[in-house]
Amino acid sequence: MQKIPLKTAQPDMILAKAVVRDNGVVLIAAGTVLSSSLIYRLENMGIEQVVVEGSSLDAQGNAEELAQKRERLNYLFRNFKDDHYMQQAKKIIDDYYVQRSMALAARAQKDGGTA
Repeated sequence: MQKIPLKTAQPDMILAKAVVRDNGVVLIAAGTVLSSSLIYRLENMGIEQVVVEGSSLDAQGNAEELAQKRERLNYLFRNFKDDHYMQQAKKIIDDYYVQRSMALAARAQKDGGTA
């Protein structure tokens, strides 16, 4: 199981722990399969993280690829450390890389890949 930012959650991921409000009210039970509409509703409720089934990126073999992409991204943006807009663009690209790696890891697990 892994705790992930809600923005990286993908449809068909399975909740490993219930999503609970600060006051203890359970919003969604563990074992629920996420859908696009459910993720959207959680975003609107201010939920920032969820715990989903599956192993970390390291166990899925995607960590090395992600590290290489981030290293390349740092190299490409090395001359723009003081440029706020370029740093925003870099963050958007990095977030995409993380989200894509998480989706690939979830798909691999769903398809019977490494656990």
